[in-house]
Amino acid sequence: MKKIFFVSMFVMFVNFVFANNLAISTPIYSDASKTITFNISWDNSWKITTGPSNFDGVWVFIKRQACSSTNIWASALVSTISSEHTTSITGTNLLTVDAVGDGMGVFIRRTSSGLGNIAAHTIVLKLNSGLATKPAITASATDNFKIMGVEMVYVPKGAFYLGDGRSTNTTNFSSGDNSSTALLIDEAKQLAGLGGASVYTANAVNGCPNNLPATFPLGYDGFWCMKYELSAVSYTDFLNCLTYDQQAVRLSKWGTRYPNAVNNAFTAGMSNKNDIHIITAGTYNTIPAVFSIATNNWNKYSPTGYLSWLDLTAYLDWSGLRPVTEFEYEKLCRGTATPVANEYPWGSTTITQTGRYYADNAGAFNEISPNTGEGLCKYAQQNDDNYAPWRSGFAATNISTRSQAGATYYGIMEIGGNVWEQVVGGGSGYDFSGFTTANGDGILGSDGNANTTGWPNAFGANTGNYIKGGGYDWNTTTTMIQISDRTFYAGISYSNGQYSYVGGRGIRSFTY
Repeated sequence: MKKIFFVSMFVMFVNFVFANNLAISTPIYSDASKTITFNISWDNSWKITTGPSNFDGVWVFIKRQACSSTNIWASALVSTISSEHTTSITGTNLLTVDAVGDGMGVFIRRTSSGLGNIAAHTIVLKLNSGLATKPAITASATDNFKIMGVEMVYVPKGAFYLGDGRSTNTTNFSSGDNSSTALLIDEAKQLAGLGGASVYTANAVNGCPNNLPATFPLGYDGFWCMKYELSAVSYTDFLNCLTYDQQAVRLSKWGTRYPNAVNNAFTAGMSNKNDIHIITAGTYNTIPAVFSIATNNWNKYSPTGYLSWLDLTAYLDWSGLRPVTEFEYEKLCRGTATPVANEYPWGSTTITQTGRYYADNAGAFNEISPNTGEGLCKYAQQNDDNYAPWRSGFAATNISTRSQAGATYYGIMEIGGNVWEQVVGGGSGYDFSGFTTANGDGILGSDGNANTTGWPNAFGANTGNYIKGGGYDWNTTTTMIQISDRTFYAGISYSNGQYSYVGGRGIRSFTY
């Protein structure tokens, strides 16, 4: 009965030869030692002690399906003691495993400073001593396992500035005469809480109606952030771990689509890119469907679109991550640098459109823009082939600068352009002050959506979440891509999941 699965997230960072190529081998489960063993490798890794002084890594979590009872996929909790997990390789061992307090997974990263590819290392993860899962299942030696991996970038603890010094539609400390300047977020502000909306917006109605307390994450503390927007591969894996009823919730935004029919799609429909559809129909209310991406794998290398706020947060809850706040968004873009008026996430005021509506090597692992330049960004090009984003990291090469690659201060990719990012925050009445650093626990609510306390649980106008960073839709203007822009602070219908140019990513608080 036992089947062991592997899930590897192939996400491209640079052109042709240079690819991140995160790969996770087929895992081996030992019921005697209660361990999972697998190999992991990825390219273009780093750990540096100057500049951003940060590193990349991988968030690894385990899904377990009982053969002895109900056949749901549950999160297998692992040991919260780092020393109980091991990593090894013949030769120099480059990796360290960091456990987390809730046992939802581990971070795997470079131990010492360095740059370059990570060859296949053997990882042994110790399961929770009681073999606990979320939700609870009756475990047995013949259970099925899936290993999930998501590339991440660490954003260190430290002070930074909110706002870029311009007034219109931005996060700024503003006086009554509408002049503005950047606001320093330091340890004192995080410990005391930011206070009322007039502290960070020109008009109090444009922020949270209640004070933001010390428990609200402003971005001062350290966190891991997904290096790329949520990929089509990752979201397909998520859908294939849900129950029939949970899958039905994810399809419900289209009105009449259900998991009991082949070719019903989570996305708009079947096309060469941005397509996630059913290849094996489920049985009503009992057996879930099997989803797949396009048969020619065009979106294997791309972020997924058509993400509603509820779609995104359901994935984050299930994977042990959480949404990013609008303040953390500015931190991960700007870093510790001094703000510059009208700056983009790549640290300059220059932007270059990707050019014609179709990419070179369209849909392939080496898909690249026909254009080059500072701040290369895909925006205002909804007439792209199949209405889809380009592959993650399409602008980066082995010799490109941060600005040419469109990377943030910490090396996070495509925060500006490609697909819109979704963040906690905004204004016009919704009280999001109860949002905290609480991560997803692997258990969705009875309605099939995220149920973590404090997370906004609706989309659209005045719901405590909105979009930032711009996308490839025609409605995106260059101003909207700028770091501090809050054009859609009151929410927008884009977050209902029916738009190919809306995506998102998650983070997880962690301090070294």
